[in-house]
Amino acid sequence: MEQIITKKHIDRKDLKEKSSHKPRIEEKKLKLTRRDFLKGIFATTLGFAFLEKKINDFQLKSNSSQNIDLRVTETSISGEKGYINSELQSTFELFIADMYFSGKLDFEERTAWLAYDLVREETLIAIDPDSPMQSASMIKPFVALAFFHKVSKGELNYTEQDKRYLRLMIQHSWNTATNKFMQKVGGFNKVNELLHDNYPDIFQYTEIVEYIPEGGLTYKNRASASDYNRFLIALWNGTIPYADEIKYFMGLASPDRSGDILPITNVFHKSGTTARMCGDMAILETKTENGLCAYTFIGIIERDESVQAYMRWKRIRVGVIRDASTMVYNAMKEKYGFG
Repeated sequence: MEQIITKKHIDRKDLKEKSSHKPRIEEKKLKLTRRDFLKGIFATTLGFAFLEKKINDFQLKSNSSQNIDLRVTETSISGEKGYINSELQSTFELFIADMYFSGKLDFEERTAWLAYDLVREETLIAIDPDSPMQSASMIKPFVALAFFHKVSKGELNYTEQDKRYLRLMIQHSWNTATNKFMQKVGGFNKVNELLHDNYPDIFQYTEIVEYIPEGGLTYKNRASASDYNRFLIALWNGTIPYADEIKYFMGLASPDRSGDILPITNVFHKSGTTARMCGDMAILETKTENGLCAYTFIGIIERDESVQAYMRWKRIRVGVIRDASTMVYNAMKEKYGFG
């Protein structure tokens, strides 16, 4: 099962303050590149992240009641033990910072990112993976799991009508179907309880506290990037009930947020969007001459207040997620030697 993830986040306030200052130019008028400027900012940001990590480590050690799996820990470009130290992580962090500076992300918006190599069982990138964030329609595969758990126990039947509604819920993101499946399980509270009681290793930060309201204005249900990742790992490994069925329906949805991918790559995903959130979770599989390349990618962007120009806001944030996904995809192409 997926591991506890060491937290790291981009300090948006620090970035915002730094963005108002121009880089200092020496007398020789040597130009400071944008990348070097961002690196300087991140050197400061990582100092705060390191301190935060030390505080978190102390709190975890002092709480003997917590059962913590430390087989693999993650995050950040610092060389500190338990942190990702890779060119991809470094480049990805600079990319996200540039999205803030360019205005494609507002400084008031929070983001979470996570990518995991399913074949080699290693984390590729991670930024703020454990923070619970608005889930919108990304919660729907979790609802499907709750339903299939009941089916696997013989408490519910799986009918042809259920298949049609699952397709409507996951492929077409129909909210009415989602609420129907919640009701079948016993209500949204029962869905939340069932997932936490039966799959505690997966759903560590997930909270399902409402049906999807009329108009799709769902802001209260939450989950972390690490929860989505653990779910996708279990889905890929087939360790949850009806994993192949859930994966099948997730494979029907258009992979419009997975970026520039080759036709040989299969995508199994679920996206979510409201006026306060834009996100996607996906498994990307490619059969190569060197074997199977399979990895997860999760990207979430959220804000506290609804935007006014929704379609424009959505288009730009989808573009950010696509570009971020493409960056990881290109790294995997090079890593596995395909395309």
